[in-house]
Amino acid sequence: MKKILFLVISIMIITVVWAKAENPIPSYNVPLKNQATFQEDNSGLGSVNHDLSKEKRDMNVSNAPGGKMDLIGLGTPAITVYIYRLDRSIVFGPYAIPEGKTISIPIDEGLWGVFAETTDPTYISVWTNDNP
Repeated sequence: MKKILFLVISIMIITVVWAKAENPIPSYNVPLKNQATFQEDNSGLGSVNHDLSKEKRDMNVSNAPGGKMDLIGLGTPAITVYIYRLDRSIVFGPYAIPEGKTISIPIDEGLWGVFAETTDPTYISVWTNDNP
């Protein structure tokens, strides 16, 4: 009985670790095949690359890095993105980002996330102007 209980608990812990589908902000040149979520670290106020003293900043999202190669798809890869506060009080979008373009959306000092989706594989970069 103890072995079964231990096995069930182990599987649940592994599932929780693997189920975290978020990519951190900043993330650069991430392959995007269908959908992806990017989030700033909300583990505490001492998070690296997040300065609560800044009132305004920009969320930047780029479709495809320079020098991209071997993308598989039939069309021109465009990304549809939504930019949202982690508390879900503000949602911006949808924004369509054509291949090779970048958008910059003004955001406040809160913690933010980006949801992105595409029908054709491409690469995405997500960062804020306060990231090094």
